[in-house]
Amino acid sequence: MLDRVAVEQARLVRLARDYLAANELSIDYDGLAEGRASTVLAARQWVKRQRGAGRLFVVDYGGRSLIPSFQLDEVFDLDERVIGAVESLVMFGMNGWAIWQWFTSENPWINARPIEVIGTDELAVAVDQLVNG
Repeated sequence: MLDRVAVEQARLVRLARDYLAANELSIDYDGLAEGRASTVLAARQWVKRQRGAGRLFVVDYGGRSLIPSFQLDEVFDLDERVIGAVESLVMFGMNGWAIWQWFTSENPWINARPIEVIGTDELAVAVDQLVNG
């Protein structure tokens, strides 16, 4: 018997991921290495350390690892204004795709997309409302 619910859920998840990968800014390890003036190996190691600390998230798409760019500043270091939110969402149990979707979707608690309020108190409000209800 075909599990139609599982098929539809998988289709919708894939559509959401395709949309994010096609419409939201991200970089891969090659771009990160170039932007940081380092090697790809050094970029991978840096990402591994940041991910291990829960300070950065990465998604796998089409055989590549994508790093949503809003997490990075102008020289491709971590954007200090985003780290706390990412840490909280990781600790809350969200995976990279869910975090990316959350940052780029309209948020009912702040009437904006969290990505649009980076650097303001509204980002902390949105995170707090999600995590602490």
